[in-house]
Amino acid sequence: MQDKEKDILITVPEFKKNEDLVQYRVQFQNQKSLQTFENHYRYSELKRFHETLETLKVDLPAFPGSYWWKSVNSNIQLIQQRQQLLDSYFKNLTQIKLVRESLIYKNFILVALKESDKKAQKENKEKAKISENKVKRKRKLEQFGQFITPMPNPVNLPPTPEDRKERSQSVEHKPVNSMQRNERKKTSKQQSPVLNFGGSKIFRGILSNAAKQ
Repeated sequence: MQDKEKDILITVPEFKKNEDLVQYRVQFQNQKSLQTFENHYRYSELKRFHETLETLKVDLPAFPGSYWWKSVNSNIQLIQQRQQLLDSYFKNLTQIKLVRESLIYKNFILVALKESDKKAQKENKEKAKISENKVKRKRKLEQFGQFITPMPNPVNLPPTPEDRKERSQSVEHKPVNSMQRNERKKTSKQQSPVLNFGGSKIFRGILSNAAKQ
């Protein structure tokens, strides 16, 4: 029977910290198919997995210990040290045949694969939803644009009542009193060289010359 679990390499390349919560990224890679998946675990979850493996009565690699007098999660250097120790732990663990053949180990890999698939499906759904919302928004804008008519040219607009009122006031004739009328007559006589006489137009100069003769 072929040992498929032997082809799987388990590493702990990094961790992520969110306030007091620290999770270690455990990566699984099939060295033949190059398939890679991952899952994030807390230290307590990995320690529980190790304690379950101890029921196999097999010599296991040393699991990174904890400190009862100080918190590792509040010290970045201790977190990095623990991450490196976990990485070494899993590399040595995958070399033990009895561990690879155990249901505990196989279930650990299977659960990680399922969680990784769920995460990938969730991300794909979110991406598809975002893309769908963009398409819907674009369609709405296109449909809305069909009902928008261009604004007419302001030059061609008919005059408003206020415009009519202003125009009528600009051409409105104001009453002229007798003094203003006399002044206008004097001005017109001085400026105009033409007079009306007997229904015909003659020049002022001709009349003045005739009077002298």
